[in-house]
Amino acid sequence: MQLSLASTMPLMLNQIIAMFLMMGVGAICFKAGFITKDGSKVFTNLACYVSTPAVVLRALASKFDPEVAANVAWVVGVTCILMVVCIVCARLAYGSNGNRAAQVGIIVSNMGFVGIPLVEGVIGEEYVIYISATIAAQTVFIWTYCVWMYTRDRSTVSVKKVFTNPVIISVIVGFAMFFLSYEPQGVVKVFVDGMANLNTGLGMLIVGIFLAQSDLRALLRTRSIYKASALRLLVTAGIAALILAVTPMPQACKAVLLIAFSCPCGAMSSMMPQLFGGDYRFGAGLVTISTLLSIVTMPALLSAGLMLF
Repeated sequence: MQLSLASTMPLMLNQIIAMFLMMGVGAICFKAGFITKDGSKVFTNLACYVSTPAVVLRALASKFDPEVAANVAWVVGVTCILMVVCIVCARLAYGSNGNRAAQVGIIVSNMGFVGIPLVEGVIGEEYVIYISATIAAQTVFIWTYCVWMYTRDRSTVSVKKVFTNPVIISVIVGFAMFFLSYEPQGVVKVFVDGMANLNTGLGMLIVGIFLAQSDLRALLRTRSIYKASALRLLVTAGIAALILAVTPMPQACKAVLLIAFSCPCGAMSSMMPQLFGGDYRFGAGLVTISTLLSIVTMPALLSAGLMLF
């Protein structure tokens, strides 16, 4: 599949505008009292445990293709390299004991809620298999390096949490289906498609609810949030684009990875301070501001990437 700037940018802009409107609906519903904080947790659980794994299963459950398998191997390998780049950038910017919420935000991007809908809408549903592999690799880094960075205690690094993560489970099951050339039919297909179709709407509603709970005026005056956002959205994503430009992969796979690594800061920026101690409000603000800024930076980076690729 050959992507062109002329054909991809209108799709990218349409998708981002539509996602932004969905976020607005989530924010309005929360402000109006239609959705409570407890309700937003239910939405988050549905997205994490039902719709996102269903998207992954739908992407992977297909006939085995050696070329696709080889591309997945490339994607996982390059993802690991890019994750190390993000770690190095975070360490150089903040030192070993600097703002850990900011470092998590630089290392972990919101590939699930933001990346998957963009890949589906801009590049095509068949390419979700590659961002699924990317998310799986990132999940391993989250529950190993990121946890260790926060606690400095190896006993808190949980292999169990890696392999019991719903996305990892769906990736394992999905690849088993892929290698067995199993394609869901009938009731199973309708069920998986129905659950997967919830993902974009649920994800954007959740982000909108998250934004509605933030004090935007205070956040807009917090300079340190802009530093971390710039490192996530411009520096690490820009380096990713340069590395991908010289990597021997199909253009569409490069575009998938660039979308994944140009996504805003992941929710782990606020979740880890809550789990292990720290300023979770800074993490929540970082997710909020980087999400708003990504509406501008992501189309710009994908445009630059397509010119490089």
